[in-house]
Amino acid sequence: MEPLHQSAGTQTRWLKSWRRYGLAYSFILPTVIVLCFFLFFPIVSGLIMSLQATSTDGSTRFVGLTNYLILLRESRFLNNLLLSCIYILGNLVFSLPLAYLTALIISKKFRGTQFFQSAFLLPWIVAPVVSALLFRALVDPVTGPVAALIQQLFGNEILILSDPVYAMMTIIIHGIWRSFPFMMLFLAAGMLAIPVEIYEAARVDGASAWHRFRNITLPLTKFQLAIVLVIITMWTLQDAETIWAMTQGGPGYSTEVAAVRLLKEAFISFHLNTGAAIGFGLVFVGAIFMGIYLRLIRMK
Repeated sequence: MEPLHQSAGTQTRWLKSWRRYGLAYSFILPTVIVLCFFLFFPIVSGLIMSLQATSTDGSTRFVGLTNYLILLRESRFLNNLLLSCIYILGNLVFSLPLAYLTALIISKKFRGTQFFQSAFLLPWIVAPVVSALLFRALVDPVTGPVAALIQQLFGNEILILSDPVYAMMTIIIHGIWRSFPFMMLFLAAGMLAIPVEIYEAARVDGASAWHRFRNITLPLTKFQLAIVLVIITMWTLQDAETIWAMTQGGPGYSTEVAAVRLLKEAFISFHLNTGAAIGFGLVFVGAIFMGIYLRLIRMK
């Protein structure tokens, strides 16, 4: 049994803490309640929906994991997940080095830095659907300059968005073009926080530019790197509007990532239970990627 004087001391400390932070907690409490409502209520309702089946008369019944098992046995859904992983990895493999390169440029103080900062941010400022339509116009077989250039170089016409490989490449390039400005901002902020004296000491010791980047810049921007990897992965995994604007998942199912499949099932075919199951499948895939990223960051 706790002694009386210790219990009184605990209560006194609790009262002092409440008097100190209670007003601040009372101010943020409405925001926390609203966030919980708008975050947890859709999650719980979506989970319940994914465990149900809806009949043609509108009645629902509990079916457990049946919707998930049906999807996992479906070759189309497995292809959706594969394309989502290809989309994520293709985006990150190329946008991350580009983001580091541009972050190094804008973090240096030289004439014209502000121009480069504004120019690099343009892809991120443009609305996703607008940029997707812009890319679609660029590869249009009749009026697109990219299609015309390919025809001039190779002598034959290539219908880019009608070819499964080229269509997926176009989507990945568009994802790279949109992702690297956001990554660049975070990485540049991390680079500017590194003391200049560390680089100067490394130069005195004879370290090359690559060694300074590998042993100073990269380790000291791990926090920013982890943030951008998680955020860009989540954005790419959930990206349905840009792919829908460019290819609608075609030709066939060759660019139908899981997010586009969810869009088709839930909002076009009105198979809400299947759509909810796909949504939780995306959450699971995102959790796997986050676990891999955090493990890689800790290993470095």
